[in-house]
This record gives sequence, structure tokens and C-alpha cells, in this order.
Amino acid sequence: MGATIEIFADGSPSSSRIIDEVKALACSKCEIIVYHLHEQSGAAEGKEKAKAYGILAAPAVTLNGRIVDVDKWNKEKTDNHIESESV
Repeated sequence: MGATIEIFADGSPSSSRIIDEVKALACSKCEIIVYHLHEQSGAAEGKEKAKAYGILAAPAVTLNGRIVDVDKWNKEKTDNHIESESV
């Protein structure tokens, strides 16, 4: 069984980018749940989940119930891309 990935989006361009990147990197068995916190319908569940996780700002991502440091993840991905190009 794959991982459960939850994405908390606020409608910003960075949220859209995070959603696309997570979907591209996730395995085929992973369950991806996107909470659009900026939308009127369906936002309540996402806001409750975000509060339970202690998420204060979007975009945010959890992996199997643990908050992922999106900034660190982006930096590591960029560093790995730079390293692979320089070899």
C-alpha cells in the first residue's frame, strides 16, 4: 500500500506548483488528497485537518500524517538536480 499524502492549498501559484510536483513524484499506489482551503465548498474539512496538524500557512504537505518541510524538500530537489547535471 502506498503513502497517504495530503496537500493544503490556498489557490496561489506556489500551491499549484506543489500539487503538480507531488502528483509527479508520488507512487501509483499513493493516495493524494488535496484540500483547497480558499474555496467555499469543502474547505471546512481541510481547515479542521490543518488545525489538527498545527499547519498555520499554505501551501503545506503531510506524508502519512507528518508535516513535510516543503521549503527543505524544494531545496533538496534543486540541489540534487544541480549535482546530477554537474556530473
